[in-house]
Amino acid sequence: AKAVIVYDSIYGNTELVAKAIARTLEAAGHPVRLMRVKDALKTQAEGDTLFVGSPTRIGTMTGRTWKLLKNMDVGPWRGKPVVAFDTEAQELLKGSGGGAAARIHDLAVSRGLTVHTPVLRVGVSGIKGPLSTGSEGLVEAYVKEFLRSA
Repeated sequence: AKAVIVYDSIYGNTELVAKAIARTLEAAGHPVRLMRVKDALKTQAEGDTLFVGSPTRIGTMTGRTWKLLKNMDVGPWRGKPVVAFDTEAQELLKGSGGGAAARIHDLAVSRGLTVHTPVLRVGVSGIKGPLSTGSEGLVEAYVKEFLRSA
């Protein structure tokens, strides 16, 4: 099953998560197309699963990510699993806000898409990173669990 991973990244942490997702999917035999949100705004990617990720900025997704989800043609993705992921300062992850991934989830659901739960949230040390210790293992375990349930 072909996976499309679309992500926005400011300091490179969400990109690292997207690449870790891609590595785990490829290791399981799935072809992957990795795209930045700014490129996905210009072209419609097709696949069997869509991963959408954004850093959490002031409790929500980036403006580019919102624009993508708000304006994309959801037709090709109806009935296919969508996975939301984000990065957020480790100390804020414990809060109840839910960050970018929760907002991505809600916007995608409002557009009629089927979003996998729980969403994937990855902690970042400080504002600019690096990713929190153990993040690679967390991402790998999440993706493997998703593949088992899909």
